[in-house]
Amino acid sequence: MRYFVAVADELNFTRAAARLHITQQTLSAQIRQLEKAVDVPLFRRTTRSVELTAAGAAFLAELRWVPAAIDRSVHTARRAAANESGVLTIGIGEGGALTLTEPILAEFRSRHPGIRVDVKVYSYADPSVGLADGSVDVAYLRLPIDGGDWLRSETLFVEPRVVMVPGTHRFATRDVLAAAELADEPIVGHVCADRAWIDFWSLADHRDGKPARFVGSASSVLEEVQCVGAGLGCVVTVASARWVPPVGVALVPLADARGSELAVGWRVDHHTEAVRAFVAVARAVRDANPQTVYALAHPDLNDRSIPPTIPVIHSQSP
Repeated sequence: MRYFVAVADELNFTRAAARLHITQQTLSAQIRQLEKAVDVPLFRRTTRSVELTAAGAAFLAELRWVPAAIDRSVHTARRAAANESGVLTIGIGEGGALTLTEPILAEFRSRHPGIRVDVKVYSYADPSVGLADGSVDVAYLRLPIDGGDWLRSETLFVEPRVVMVPGTHRFATRDVLAAAELADEPIVGHVCADRAWIDFWSLADHRDGKPARFVGSASSVLEEVQCVGAGLGCVVTVASARWVPPVGVALVPLADARGSELAVGWRVDHHTEAVRAFVAVARAVRDANPQTVYALAHPDLNDRSIPPTIPVIHSQSP
């Protein structure tokens, strides 16, 4: 059913397969099996287009929310079982919370030794870092995302956005750039469907309605470096990209673009005792290390040395 909804949304098998992270051949086979099961054609296919049949449109209207409901039911059951056994599943997005990531995890384990911590790592393909479908209990993530009413978060710090350009680009020697100067530049985008995320990292609010010209996509900072180093275009990225070995690229600060919030996020419908405990620990580690937080929020782009992990605090549980 998920495959059918994806194709119905995209009306393109290639895009739907990319969205589902499967091959186009697998997707086509699954749709054929579904059509055989319901005994009616759901799509009208030509070499140039894909359209819903009348039967397909009616089928979609009934099934639109079924996959999400099934996912929520499955993950709710798994979370309930995990809570009974003392397990907290933490999602870590690209870069996590940088040098606060491990200290928070270590402090949580110290305060709550009876809770087993499972970690899932996510790329830019899922900016919600597993929260949207309930795969994780809590996550290190970057904002903004299309969180809607279900998302709650605690900001750890705000990291500046920068522009990564090829080393031979005319902007490579600039000390600073205004966001509007990138309006006509080809942009390397991200592999995801989150509109708030795409708009933020393509500087949509600085384009006066002019769409970005995307020339590729990346799912990690390393892939961004590779794409830009190959001369595909430039990319709006995080200041911590300076910690990735530069391959023919330069990083230039943006003077007028707000930074990206690094936060701990959770679902409003899953604010368990374990989640509350983790958020409290994250807040405590952040507040106990103001100098580190300041350095993360005000980075020196010329300093490419990765800083040591900050000391772990061992205060009493609240």
